[in-house]
Amino acid sequence: VKIVTIQACGQPVNRHTLENQLYGGVIQGIGYAMFENRWLDRNTGGLVNPNLEFYKIPGTKDIPEIVAVAAVGDTDTGVRSVGEPATIPTSAAIANAVANATGARVRSLPITPQRVLEALAEKG
Repeated sequence: VKIVTIQACGQPVNRHTLENQLYGGVIQGIGYAMFENRWLDRNTGGLVNPNLEFYKIPGTKDIPEIVAVAAVGDTDTGVRSVGEPATIPTSAAIANAVANATGARVRSLPITPQRVLEALAEKG
């Protein structure tokens, strides 16, 4: 329903751009956790799903409300590049939410319904 991301950073030059990077990182984390799955040909190592027809990424209806907070404090870090730091903790938070909701931990991504059912079966 809602994802809050807080990023400690140096002095932002443009807060709007910084917050957009945080939004992008959250969206990437959602994709990583829930949808993105590379299928490799075992013989050639080539991608079997190399385009967006077969490689799912999150769409607008898949994205919850995102609250991006830039934690700017008295630091000596100065001006720094931010990138998309929210990607990995977002996918971990989603995995933890699934574990909290179901009582079973899915240990590989993406977290598909099939993998949730398998984790529930393993738990017994």
